Amino acid sequence: MLKRYMWWLHTRWPAGTVEKLPEVGTDGATAIPGIRVVGDLAGIPLLKFSADTGARAVQAILREPDFTPGGNTLDLAIIGAGVSGIAAALEAKKAGLRFQVFEAVQPFSTIVNFPKGKPIYTYPTDMTPAGQMRFRASVKEALLDELEAQRRAAGIEPVTLRIEKIERVGDVFQIAPNVRAKRVIVAIGRSGNYRKPNVPGEDLDKVYHRLYDPKEYAGRQCLV
Repeated sequence: MLKRYMWWLHTRWPAGTVEKLPEVGTDGATAIPGIRVVGDLAGIPLLKFSADTGARAVQAILREPDFTPGGNTLDLAIIGAGVSGIAAALEAKKAGLRFQVFEAVQPFSTIVNFPKGKPIYTYPTDMTPAGQMRFRASVKEALLDELEAQRRAAGIEPVTLRIEKIERVGDVFQIAPNVRAKRVIVAIGRSGNYRKPNVPGEDLDKVYHRLYDPKEYAGRQCLV
């Protein structure tokens, strides 16, 4: 079933071609030892799978024979504070790792940008993701409250910083000035940020770059 879903998700979209994604192996492993890719960027945009991949990536790091936590360098840098990134952070917190989460916009930004009152389907219903993150809510706003409560309870505070480059420096990775880590988890998702047309008037209060509540515009003249 999962194989059929992957085929539909990445070939039955308007372009009609296979969507290019990073090549990811078991537990988010990539061709670059020490860097793992999790969540939506790994290919399946389902909440439970995203959380599962984030937690399992940390568990896999802990099993690496050459991984030794401790010292002044971060044990782990997590890029992205969405579901998979925070799931990884919860697991890192449980393991006592020295880690930091970096987020360009805000935690759970993809869910924040869902339309108002969007129903949430946490499929597969009988699946319990690895790690600490749990899902019970069935509507966007309640889900956000639930996820934020789990994040705050664990004391996870992402640093607002856009990471644009990962560079190996000896045995560690440089991800920003004065920020180095022994391992990196990339959990940036694929939703991206909207592009502005750069035309006069686009910053007016009546101009929106995302649609949050279609009901607000029922019966009104709109330009898309």
